Amino acid sequence: MTTLDDIRTAIDAATEPEQPALERARMIIVDKLGERDSLGLDELIESVCEAYEAHSGEPLRLADVDPAAPDTDTPALRNLRYARAARTAVIALLEEGTIVAVEPLPGDGEMVRATGEGDPAGGDDDDEVTAAKETTDAAAAKAGVDEIVVSTGPQPEGRRFALSER
Repeated sequence: MTTLDDIRTAIDAATEPEQPALERARMIIVDKLGERDSLGLDELIESVCEAYEAHSGEPLRLADVDPAAPDTDTPALRNLRYARAARTAVIALLEEGTIVAVEPLPGDGEMVRATGEGDPAGGDDDDEVTAAKETTDAAAAKAGVDEIVVSTGPQPEGRRFALSER
């Protein structure tokens, strides 16, 4: 029987980006930020994934992550690999000072209202931006699977980034 730790280890091994992917992710991120004042992390990740034709949308299934066959590649694993490459590249670019984290814009933290109900924080102000996170259980139920892996790998500090003014 495969344990949860075996699955996590297999996911980490299968989504570890190689150096060429990291370098290309860095170039894509700097190029995208050169076109705009700032971009959100999700937009940067999506740009890298699109460049690698590793679009999001397919849930990661247990069958996709087989510790006995680590070379298995599926669309969901490719998406996680390049999303991880993008996040790793953002962290490296932040550390070297090429990019900086900036204040979020209005609407950056809009919540996903899966239930169709009002603000879970209890506020009545529709203009107020409230951050909320959809659990993997709710997302998995929509996809008809037991669990969905939302992300793997390092997470940069900040949600919106811009080129630094060196």
